[in-house]
Amino acid sequence: MSSTAHPGTRSPRAAHAPDAPEPTPPRLSLTVEADRGQRTHTLIGEAAHSLLVAIGAPPPLARRMSDAATVAAHYLVGHSALSRYRLRVTTDPGGVSLAVTDYIEPSSAGAPAWLPVSHAGHLEPAPVALASLPARGDDDHGLDLHRTADGRLRLAYRGAWAASTPPC
Repeated sequence: MSSTAHPGTRSPRAAHAPDAPEPTPPRLSLTVEADRGQRTHTLIGEAAHSLLVAIGAPPPLARRMSDAATVAAHYLVGHSALSRYRLRVTTDPGGVSLAVTDYIEPSSAGAPAWLPVSHAGHLEPAPVALASLPARGDDDHGLDLHRTADGRLRLAYRGAWAASTPPC
């Protein structure tokens, strides 16, 4: 497991100052890899939930993201024969993005060209970056399915920070 956290939160003392600026959500990127197994989907969902709770994400957001990661990993177990899966969680001031994939790139490779898959199962023409995915609301639990030209799978989800309670 590897993680990278970027400064961006205010200090605890600043939280009590009446004229303190609004807290900035942390910038973070975390990757977790897991071997395929009967409970891989549970492990990946719990890893996403633990990370989000640890950085102070609102509980409803942490639950939605955890559910999305669990469902995505369950999909991979049923649709991919590869033996290892990866969860990547990234945060920015606008929200949280997560992706669960069967693509484990070699250290010298760049990111693959991910192509969105239509509801009919056809590849669409333009690649989609995680940062450009629409933020899902409380009632929208859809995952975005992407595939590379060689058949690797990625399911992605983006959730917005709750407007009234950004993490500290």
